[in-house]
Amino acid sequence: MPETKPKMHCRPSNGLDQTVESDTRLAANLVTQRNLQLHPRPQHLRPQRARRDATGFTSNQEVRLKAGDMRMARLKISLSQLRTAMEESGKQLKDLCQQVRLNVDAE
Repeated sequence: MPETKPKMHCRPSNGLDQTVESDTRLAANLVTQRNLQLHPRPQHLRPQRARRDATGFTSNQEVRLKAGDMRMARLKISLSQLRTAMEESGKQLKDLCQQVRLNVDAE
C-alpha cells in the first residue's frame, strides 16, 4: 500500500482560549495532525433483517400467509358452491330421465 502523508485538519475553536498562552499550545488547540489510512477492504452495510415474532415469521411473511389463507377460504367457498350446483343439476337430470321413462312407458 502506498504511504500517505500526514494531513493537517483544522479544529474549530470553542472560544475559550482568549487568554494569552504560548504559541505551541495555541497551535495544538487549533491544528491537529491525522494520518489518513485507507481501509484495506471496504465494509458494506448489511441489510437489516426483519424482526421475527413468537411464531418465527416476519411481519411480511405473516401478511403473505394471511393473504394465502384468504385465497384458500375463497376457493373452498367456490368449490362448495360448485358442488351444490352440481348436485342440483344432477337431481334435475334424474328428474328429467324419470319423466322421459314415464313418457316412454306410457306410450
